[in-house]
Amino acid sequence: MEPQALDAFAPTLRWTDPLLPTPLTSREGARGFLLFGWEAFPDLRFEPVGRPLVDEVARTVAQEWIMTGSDSGVGYRPGEAPSGRSFEVAGMDVWGVDEHGRAVSVAAYWDAGHLSRQLSPS
Repeated sequence: MEPQALDAFAPTLRWTDPLLPTPLTSREGARGFLLFGWEAFPDLRFEPVGRPLVDEVARTVAQEWIMTGSDSGVGYRPGEAPSGRSFEVAGMDVWGVDEHGRAVSVAAYWDAGHLSRQLSPS
């Protein structure tokens, strides 16, 4: 089953994120990244902070958010069992959109080390 979230992405795009070793460049890559996130963190949530900043001329949208969830799925780190620990991380996305409002670029800014420290055993 295709995640409905894929409707937000153009067929080709450039998505950078601290968890990605290289940028994603396709909708299929976005699909895999979304599925990984939902499998690793089944209760994953993004709560917007404030209102988005929209530049209609440049077709750019920026939104600050708080990401919460718990490492209760398939495991955040390959080969390791899920820790069951909860996390809360602040971040921001900047999206470039096409004439149909679909993302052609996504730049995610957040501290992956902060997430890792929260999920690590004491």
